[in-house]
Amino acid sequence: MSNYIAQQVAEMKRKLEKEATNIYTIHPRKSELILLYEVVDESGRAEWGGASAEQAIQWLTLAPANARLLVSAWDSDEEDAHLVGQTIDITEIVQQAREIGR
Repeated sequence: MSNYIAQQVAEMKRKLEKEATNIYTIHPRKSELILLYEVVDESGRAEWGGASAEQAIQWLTLAPANARLLVSAWDSDEEDAHLVGQTIDITEIVQQAREIGR
């Protein structure tokens, strides 16, 4: 059964990749942006911050119940870093992924 599922997933991936070449997008395939993850408490005070998604998830797991995981994208020149867009709360996505993985 799992071989069948793997074949179906591979076929869907091939179809999506083929369709993606026909879709106009304004997003580059690979971004040079720096991702910053922050675990914040319920009042928005940072408990941890860094560039490691794995560490961010570990900190979120150990944080109080109402903690949130935020991600922001930064562009940097040689002197300054600039926030690109808005910070996004990905707490629910991480929690749902954790539930599915159990």
